[in-house]
Amino acid sequence: MSAPVVRGQAGLRPRTVSDVLVLVTVVLGVPALVVGMTAGSATVQLGVVAVLTAFVAGWVTTVHPRATLAAFALVLGLAPYAKLPGTGAPLILVLALGSWVALAFLPGARIRPGWPEAALALVAGVALLSVLATSPSPKALVEYAAWLAATSVVVPMRFLTAPARRVVVDALVGGAAVAAVVGVALLRLDPNGFFLARLSFVGYRPGADNAQYVPGTEQNALRLTGTYVEPNVAGLVLAVALLLAVAAYRGWLRVLLVVVIGAGLAMTLSRSALGTVVVACGLVVLLSRSRQRWWLVGAGLVGSVGALAIPVLRERLLNSFGPHDTGSLARELAFSDFAKSLDNHWIWGLGWDREEFRSQAVGRTVNFVANAPLLTIYRGGAILGLVVAVVLLVLVLRAVHASRGGFETAVLACGVAGFCLVALQLDFPVVIQHPATAVFSVLIGLSLGRPCTDDEREESR
Repeated sequence: MSAPVVRGQAGLRPRTVSDVLVLVTVVLGVPALVVGMTAGSATVQLGVVAVLTAFVAGWVTTVHPRATLAAFALVLGLAPYAKLPGTGAPLILVLALGSWVALAFLPGARIRPGWPEAALALVAGVALLSVLATSPSPKALVEYAAWLAATSVVVPMRFLTAPARRVVVDALVGGAAVAAVVGVALLRLDPNGFFLARLSFVGYRPGADNAQYVPGTEQNALRLTGTYVEPNVAGLVLAVALLLAVAAYRGWLRVLLVVVIGAGLAMTLSRSALGTVVVACGLVVLLSRSRQRWWLVGAGLVGSVGALAIPVLRERLLNSFGPHDTGSLARELAFSDFAKSLDNHWIWGLGWDREEFRSQAVGRTVNFVANAPLLTIYRGGAILGLVVAVVLLVLVLRAVHASRGGFETAVLACGVAGFCLVALQLDFPVVIQHPATAVFSVLIGLSLGRPCTDDEREESR
């Protein structure tokens, strides 16, 4: 008869193949890492740090998947252009890939592919064909991979469990609220953007003129950028955070979040983002059966009065599309040149490796069209544009049906419809800016998933 095994010793024995692999990795890897840090060059030491970071990140993602999902949402809401230290890789894209791994290890998650996944696969496949048919250069393939990583977060967001969904919503809304406060404070304390040059870790260019202005009839108006770098992207992120705050919170907390995030959104002076929120809330009021839609009516009236009371915002809104609106004039010129720019490239577009997408100076010179569906055709061709247009149309029509459910479902579905009807028609970041692509994908995924408010089921009865 063998001697009994002490309980503490039994817990240390490897029981599976995975335990053996972890034990072998620790026994062989730790001495190698120690030697590399003590005797290696700076490059070797950086590689060791990268390996340790990847190991820790992998462990956190598999053992605490909700932490990775929260990190993705927090970075998206707070500093979407932040870079992975030591690599220059966009942190939001790294965490977007991590969200897939987190979903695989998320307790209770049930992945049942449906029409959204089929639509995503179709769009991704046609987009890949356009890459291969035009300019399959390394830069084009990298751009496609980055776009796919940001777009595909629809799937992890759709299949989140209720606790994980709440974590994602809290992180994104909380990060956006902090970013709104910081952005408004920097407008007052750093109007020339000198401090922004020190925020290179969130994506600003060191030593460059990072302040963003919009021309006015009397003087230029400063726009909120804060930790977002781009004011239009800031507007889109804050618009999604505002819709989530309206949908997922109740009581004074919702009021506080709406006021804080709404103030930041207003100071971006982004007409496409403001119009998106207005249209989304209007659709909720018209289509939803929930009693809470009247809260939106009151909040909308108060917000409209407050917005028109701010001189710079009033001028921005009332002078839209007028003779002094340089943005509208540039849009008209881009629309008139759109067909000519696509001569002999209508099927597969001009390609994904385009300098005007990477350089603002080149982009102003080329003056490509500021419309997401048309820019999709410009880059990927008419076939991809048609597929994307059909998917967007389905999402808009779905809002009519989804609004008959609970309040949270109605707000998110109408938010997606608002994006399709306004933001995608008036601006282009969702096509070529990864943070804008990711935040739109998050909104779509959450609108297709299960709501996280307790009163959702009761309202849908």
